Amino acid sequence: MRLLSKISAVFLLLLFVSAVIGCKKQEPVPADAQVMSSAWQSTKINPTLVWKEQTFDGIGKALTLELSDPEITTDVIKNSIMFVYGRLNGYDGHIWPHNQVKLLRTLVEYRLGVLNRTDIWSAMPQEGKITVMLTNVANEYVPYGPSGKHEFRYIFIPKSGTVVTGKKPAGGANILARYSESDLRNMSYEQFCEVAGLDK
Repeated sequence: MRLLSKISAVFLLLLFVSAVIGCKKQEPVPADAQVMSSAWQSTKINPTLVWKEQTFDGIGKALTLELSDPEITTDVIKNSIMFVYGRLNGYDGHIWPHNQVKLLRTLVEYRLGVLNRTDIWSAMPQEGKITVMLTNVANEYVPYGPSGKHEFRYIFIPKSGTVVTGKKPAGGANILARYSESDLRNMSYEQFCEVAGLDK
C-alpha cells in the first residue's frame, strides 16, 4: 500500500514539473508601450483605396476595403487589442446619423424598397493591413456599400501582461492598467479617445 502511495506521489510530482516546464510565461508589455492609431481613412480621403469583392472561408462573399500600414506586424497583432471604428456616412441620415462613430463589428438595419436589409461591418487584422468587411445575406451592396463617405480608423492598445476580457489587469502605465478590454469596448468613441489621449 505504501509503495502504491509513493508511486502515486512521484507520478503527481512528475505531472506538476512537466506542466510547469511546459507553460510559457507571457512577457508583460513594457509600461511605456505606445498606443498605435491611424487617421480616419476612406476612398474619398485616399483615392488609392479601392473597394473590392472577395470571398473568405467561413464568411463567403464580402465587400472589402484594405487599409495598408507596414507598422501592423504579427507582433503588434499578437500583443495588442485592436479597435476599429466606423463613421458610416455613406448611408442616408435616417439610417445612420451623420458623423456617428461606432466600434466594428456593427450592424446597420434599414429598408431597401420592400426588403429589410442588415449590413454587417467588421474588420480583420493581417500583417501590414486591416481589412474592413461588409457583408449581408443578399450579397448586394448598392447603393450604400462602396461609398467614399464611409470612414474608418484603427487603434491598437498594447496588452498589459496577461489580459482577460472583463478583468482588471494589474500594473503597467499603459491604458489597460486602468481599464479592462471590456471597459474600453463599452465606452463611446469620444470617451475612448479621451482616456487613450487620442485626437477624435
